[in-house]
Amino acid sequence: MRVVLEILDGPLVGETLQLEAGQTLTVGRTARSQLMLPHDNFMSGMHFSIELTEEGCVLTDRNSSNGTWINGERVQQRALSSGDQISAGQTRFRIHFETATREATSRESTEMFPIMTDADVTSTTITSTTVISPLMGVRTTSAVELTPQQQAFTNYLKLKPAPLFVLLNGDIETRVGGILKSSTELFQPLADGMAWDGVPAPDVYLAYLPATSTLLPRLVKESWGQHWSLFFTCASPLPELYRHLRQFLVVQSGEGRWFYFRFYDPRLMQTFLPSCSQRELTQFFGPVQSFLLQDLREDNLLLDYSITPQGLGLRTQRL
Repeated sequence: MRVVLEILDGPLVGETLQLEAGQTLTVGRTARSQLMLPHDNFMSGMHFSIELTEEGCVLTDRNSSNGTWINGERVQQRALSSGDQISAGQTRFRIHFETATREATSRESTEMFPIMTDADVTSTTITSTTVISPLMGVRTTSAVELTPQQQAFTNYLKLKPAPLFVLLNGDIETRVGGILKSSTELFQPLADGMAWDGVPAPDVYLAYLPATSTLLPRLVKESWGQHWSLFFTCASPLPELYRHLRQFLVVQSGEGRWFYFRFYDPRLMQTFLPSCSQRELTQFFGPVQSFLLQDLREDNLLLDYSITPQGLGLRTQRL
């Protein structure tokens, strides 16, 4: 027997993890757990575990602060059945039992959802270059050497309470696609299928960067002062965020001309946001909580833009 754990909420919604007989999976907010969900502040560092044996599948709460719930009932330890829904912190999971067993193989993880464009509705996929497994929390990678300013920038991004995302401009840095494909992070080309009248679509990617991301330091180092990475935070799932950002890629001028709006360029963002009205800010931010970028004039000054009831909020951090 094999057990599949499906994630129902958060940036990893739709992702699945597989357990074979004899395996145990720990789930929580920090690196103490094999499956880390750092965006869920209501989840304990190690919240619960699932053990699969020849006799069955058992969930155990690991003395979590807010408890673990199965089908709406708080439990300390309970045998799981196929279809059971688990709630921990602000994240829900669903258990599926599969009787057929086969050797786990690496595969691409995709999720289909509709995308509205200015012409019609198309479909696209979210891509991960690695399957999530019970060993997700164990990664070996060479350390990236950062300058003190780059390290301060990275630390600031990691300490943001909401999940961290990035928009990467492949028109400036042609290696972006390869960098993402060689990483373990979820990503998606933002402008799939949007070319018209022979005008090529922008080469821009949306990626999710968990707190444990080994890609984050590399992006900070290699894009430093080059303006091809725009970091931001958002608590919405990746598909919802994708749909929101995609609608701004093609806009219409006052003269009725359609053009690509390269809002993902941090140089443009620094001049665009202060020019927006409250209504425009509300529409543009949508589910986004903050945009984070280097100042155009001072690379060692971090700009943290957010939206407030009074208008655009700006917090600066000297690096």
